[in-house]
Amino acid sequence: MKRLVIVTMIIVLQALPVFGGTDRSPDPLDTFTALVTGDGGLATQEKEAWITRARRQFQDADFTFNYGGVVYQIFSQARFDEVDMERAAAVAFNASVAIERGGLEREVVDLALLAFSVDLTPDEIARFAASIHRCDGAGVPRPVSRETIRNARTEHWSPGTLTAVTQGLVQAAAEGLDTEKVALYMLISVAQQLGAIDEIVRDALADARKRQGKKAPAERGPAVPKVALDYTRFRESIESFLGTPYVWGGNTRRGVDCSGFTRLVMKENGYTIPRVSRDQARVGQPVHRGALQLGDLLFFDTRGLGRVTHVGIYLGGNLLVHASSSKGVTLVLFSNRYFQSRYLSAQRIVRYMTR
Repeated sequence: MKRLVIVTMIIVLQALPVFGGTDRSPDPLDTFTALVTGDGGLATQEKEAWITRARRQFQDADFTFNYGGVVYQIFSQARFDEVDMERAAAVAFNASVAIERGGLEREVVDLALLAFSVDLTPDEIARFAASIHRCDGAGVPRPVSRETIRNARTEHWSPGTLTAVTQGLVQAAAEGLDTEKVALYMLISVAQQLGAIDEIVRDALADARKRQGKKAPAERGPAVPKVALDYTRFRESIESFLGTPYVWGGNTRRGVDCSGFTRLVMKENGYTIPRVSRDQARVGQPVHRGALQLGDLLFFDTRGLGRVTHVGIYLGGNLLVHASSSKGVTLVLFSNRYFQSRYLSAQRIVRYMTR
């Protein structure tokens, strides 16, 4: 252990820029190696495998930025989702190329969850990342932009179509319209080829403006839970989702992402919670790891960034149910070493009937 700490310190020091002397840029693979070596959730053999695989994938890379952190985030997400490391390495390389070509790192890394199951070229990644960034800046909910990107890929949209739809979402957000309904209108219209893209965007916005005065009140989080659930039936409700496919941005029984799954489970059982995991982590009551019960939401940092990036539901008996990008909604042991190393917190929302 002492030797491992010393080696880690040497690698980290080598990766730091030198001030007041020769200008020496950090080696990206040294950065990656330092991050992997310090990852307490990985066994020694896994660390060695990660480092070897990354060096093989990037041995001839000639990027102008330090891609070490990007590769580590994508490898970490892949490990959490049980994605094959060969696939993860290929995704990490394409993501790095996309960033080299101007893609924004945060959005590019987020797209890895889609790229684990759908082939994306570096140009597609960069283009999709730019669309997500524009939507984020305008206040378009991330699930809406994710669903838009997923459709753009599966329906093979042209760059011009994606640009127009993105602008439509940005305009909808600026006017305070329901971006989810605007997106749905555009996605259906594009899929059914109901006109030129400019006409589709214009009609979607016009339809949303008409509906604006009639829209339902915005959903709110459960300040005071009003629903008392039957313990057995609630467990059966959660288990009924097992096998549901993973869909990036999905929020229906046909396919869900991690927070789409937790939100849908709660919604079907009478509780309304926010759509994304970082917001879900702010509702309910905090719960200590040693006092977990069925239905508690468990939050994880899947990329080693120190912030919530994933959510699942505690099933009891040391079992966690979550939406994995490689397996869909599945069961895992909460005591799994890697899950434990990435665990952040738990929140309790549901309450049960007293007998």
